[in-house]
Amino acid sequence: MVVGDDGDAAASDEIVRLTLASAPGTDISSLAGKLSLGELAGVLKASAVLVGNDSGPRHLAQAVGTPTVGIYWIGNVINAGALGRTLHRVHLSWVTACPVCGVDVTQVGWTAERCEHENSFVRTVKPAEVYEDIRELTATSLLLRGR
Repeated sequence: MVVGDDGDAAASDEIVRLTLASAPGTDISSLAGKLSLGELAGVLKASAVLVGNDSGPRHLAQAVGTPTVGIYWIGNVINAGALGRTLHRVHLSWVTACPVCGVDVTQVGWTAERCEHENSFVRTVKPAEVYEDIRELTATSLLLRGR
C-alpha cells in the first residue's frame, strides 16, 4: 500500500503505475487521500513494515508498533530518527550542500536563505541497502506475529 494525504495522491498513483509497469502482477495500490487518521493507524498496525521518509505515517507506524525503515537527511535524523535497530532502521544522507548551487543547507533558516533548487537531499541513500532492511524487518515482523 502507498499512503499519504490528498497532496500525495498524484505521486502515489505514479508510484503504483511505475511499479506495475516494471513488475506486472505486483500487489500494490494507493490509499493516499482516502484514509482518516484512525484508518491509517489501522492499516499501519496491520502492516509488516513501513518504508518512508521523516513523515507522520512513519512516526505513526512506530507508535503502533510496526517496524519502520526511515530515509532521512542528516539534519532531520538528529531530531526525529528512530532509536534502536530491533524494529527500526535508519538510512541517511550526508548531503550538506545543494548539489546545484552549493549553498550550505545545514544553515538554511539560520545564516542562509533556502536556495531555489528542488533537488532531493536523500538521493544518495542506496536502494539496495533499504531493500535489505525491508526484507529483514518483514521476516522479523511476520515471525513476531506468528505468520
